[in-house]
Amino acid sequence: MSGDAHLIYLVVLQKEEQDIARHSCFYCHFSFVSQFSVNTLRMRLFVASVVFVLLALSFPGIVSKLEKTLNKCDDFILNKMSPVIPGILKNSVTLKDRYKIICQKYKNKIRFATLYDTSNKIPVFSAYKYTGITKFKKPQSPWMIESELEPTDAEMREPFIEQARNQDYLIKNPFNLIPGALLNHAADRETAESTLTLTNSVPVKPGFREGLWNLVENKMKENMDINCTDHKNKIVAYVLTGAVPGNEKLNDRVNIPSHVWTAFCCKNQAQRWVSQTYWAENKRYDNVNNIVLKSLEDLQNFLNKKLNKTVTLFNNNCG
Repeated sequence: MSGDAHLIYLVVLQKEEQDIARHSCFYCHFSFVSQFSVNTLRMRLFVASVVFVLLALSFPGIVSKLEKTLNKCDDFILNKMSPVIPGILKNSVTLKDRYKIICQKYKNKIRFATLYDTSNKIPVFSAYKYTGITKFKKPQSPWMIESELEPTDAEMREPFIEQARNQDYLIKNPFNLIPGALLNHAADRETAESTLTLTNSVPVKPGFREGLWNLVENKMKENMDINCTDHKNKIVAYVLTGAVPGNEKLNDRVNIPSHVWTAFCCKNQAQRWVSQTYWAENKRYDNVNNIVLKSLEDLQNFLNKKLNKTVTLFNNNCG
């Protein structure tokens, strides 16, 4: 976490000491939220508040950069040509101020890129270059925020106006929603930790991520491992994962997406382009044992209807 982020936390703590819980729970992980009820979390916040300042000062955190263009972190974009979403993104540049490009930097390395919607307080998509996964213990790291979206000058305003906060999941959450990271195909432990930022997460229904979406991610990984390996046995695939805004809000602040989608594009050993996708409604799924991945054309047609825009996810439609 950057020095600016430390300042934000400490000033806010002083300003709203009676409500310290809202900030201390940034150090609660997704699996922690899913294991305990909201009421149990609230009871534990008192203990969390005691260690909060120490954690804020010691945890390295996300020290990302808000950029004007995706060109600053285009290593994760196919052919360095950004997706095209009319009214939102074109030629790697955002078309409205509400959309922010975040080069997600963690431990001195940019790990992935996010196009973030500060009005809905959820990402439009995150982009990542998949190169395979090494074996590592799943991190129980804390959820992090984007410090550059917060004020650091003397004139403090209400914090977290432009991004989600863990408190959103603790009050006025009748559906018991939990934050689900969009990108989860991490090559190593540090990259896995870097994905645990609230600017890379959306509110998902209980049972969504543990059920169907876990199956989707595993299926996508299997297909990338098979189809995205070149003649040197090197895996490279470009991955986009995003959300379709819904009609409801968490805590009257954070948009609850109606659907989550994901797609990859790569070249196979024969140097032919391969792409596969999937999307799913944000709801609980029980007893789902198998899925069939869909085509890039299918996903783009779906997004065109949902967003009422002509969306191009990969340059030259991955061809």
